[in-house]
Amino acid sequence: MNPNREEQNMLLGFSALYETSTHDGYLGAILITDLQGIPQEFRCTHPVKPTTIQKPLYGNTLEPYIGVNLCGIPLIESIQSKPSLIVVHKEFLLGVRITSPCPVIFVRRAGEAIDIKTSGSSETTLRRGRIDCSTGRFQPIIFVPHPDFDDDITSAREILEKIFSYLDPIEPFERMAKAIEVLGKQDKRFQ
Repeated sequence: MNPNREEQNMLLGFSALYETSTHDGYLGAILITDLQGIPQEFRCTHPVKPTTIQKPLYGNTLEPYIGVNLCGIPLIESIQSKPSLIVVHKEFLLGVRITSPCPVIFVRRAGEAIDIKTSGSSETTLRRGRIDCSTGRFQPIIFVPHPDFDDDITSAREILEKIFSYLDPIEPFERMAKAIEVLGKQDKRFQ
């Protein structure tokens, strides 16, 4: 790849929420890379450990609340290197788009989930895009924008199509998980 000057300045953000190794809390993380996937900046939160009272009170909203409000938004606001696109690995993390200055998309491998629709369902369908790797190196991906920011699908597609022949947009989440694991082994506060 021979990127032009504008592409050389483009950055990608990868935002994730991981469970602690002790399974009693969550760590938020964000990795900023260039278009080749070379790290430019990495940040993570200290573990957020909900109390035994908070778990039943929050129920199914606990993980999204921690992921978006306590980890995702503060991490995006703290980064120095501003990305052109933020990729999230859990659909509920699309909630960070409300305050993000750039498009945010959820990416998964094509075929990972099956959508089941029942007749008469009044559910709103999220707009989705699919990209096949032109080199066949990577499994096709499905990407979804925040439902209130449908236009993000166009700019996300443009960026993903530029990089997808040589960079798997899901692989940085594996790197971040390994970094969090190493951090937990080196510093007990991150377990």
